[in-house]
Amino acid sequence: MVEFYPFKGFIYNIGKVKNISNVVSPPWDMINEKIEKELLSLSDFNIVKLIYKENCPEEVNKIFNNWIEEKVLIEEEKEYFYFLKGNFEYEGTLYRRSGIFGILKVEDFDKGNIIPHEKIFQKYSDNRYKLLEICKANFCPIFMLYKDKNFEIEEMVEKYEILYKGNINSENFEFGRIERKQDIEKIKDFFKKKIIFIADGHHRYLASLNFYKNNPEGKNSFVLVYMANILSEGVLILPTHRYIPSEVQINFDKNFIETFKVKDLKEIECNLKNNGKEKRIGMYYEGDFYLLKIRNIVNFLEDDPILKRIDTYILDNFIIKNFVKMSENVEFVYHSSKEYLLEEYKNKGKGVIFFLNPVEKEIFVEVCLKRKIMPPKSTHFYPKVPSGLIIYKF
Repeated sequence: MVEFYPFKGFIYNIGKVKNISNVVSPPWDMINEKIEKELLSLSDFNIVKLIYKENCPEEVNKIFNNWIEEKVLIEEEKEYFYFLKGNFEYEGTLYRRSGIFGILKVEDFDKGNIIPHEKIFQKYSDNRYKLLEICKANFCPIFMLYKDKNFEIEEMVEKYEILYKGNINSENFEFGRIERKQDIEKIKDFFKKKIIFIADGHHRYLASLNFYKNNPEGKNSFVLVYMANILSEGVLILPTHRYIPSEVQINFDKNFIETFKVKDLKEIECNLKNNGKEKRIGMYYEGDFYLLKIRNIVNFLEDDPILKRIDTYILDNFIIKNFVKMSENVEFVYHSSKEYLLEEYKNKGKGVIFFLNPVEKEIFVEVCLKRKIMPPKSTHFYPKVPSGLIIYKF
């Protein structure tokens, strides 16, 4: 049974910060040094001061408590669920997504109520554990998904007034409280019957679970999450492309991979979208674009057939494993933007980029329900949930 509850959140004092848009940020794993500087230029109170991975946890805790003392952050008087409604554009189409914040009781995955979908990098979970251990707070919500063809939560959210509006990147958002007792009870009962999937935040979830196991007090058993309906048109799954930034040697066997040189990135995008039954992956190597047509992989990939429909699985376990030689311990660069990775390639002048197709929603759900695990960074759920709208302190 999923245990999902309201809580007394800490929110920004608009009287102090003036504009909520200046203090929210992307999740911690999306922030690099450049983005950190941009966020801090908006406000000295931007949440990035509390979540950036290079920040010292002890210093973060001092800043956090100082903001509470100075009433930059204020604790709510009652326990609520909170909602977030967002409007955004992607590739020329407008989308809308509604979801809610609450605290989730953590438990082991083998119970089957909370399901992961991809492998993690342990060092990132360790990083979040240290922050959790010192600050006793969740600054970034974990992005969770559930399935509901009736859209009950979305319908409920529309009844409530907005606390404040803002924007982050290309998304306009509205934030508020779910206050009525009958609605709060309805939400609690609604999720008791659900299976939920981790969309984004595996490292944070495991950090919270391990912290609770090492410190088994009731107050340590909950983690801040954002719940959205995977059937919503506003839940998009983008691919996470791969750049191997090292000297590489590629030697494809034509019996398995047929290679076609193409004119540009646009031609790759067109071919990927028209994938059909034939598995195709794009590549940029030594200044040229290529389309790879994959065949005869059955004998190499003996796992459940569902995984063979996922590009990251084919790339990691078939293409790279058998046909790509690279430096040992090279750290891949992962990104949903092809243009970003091409710029990284231009700066480094070496390596290879693989352009992938997204995981379809139906396949995502099937992989989760079959308890299969995708390779790391197989999905990019868009848009990410902003950090800073609500904080859970325990």
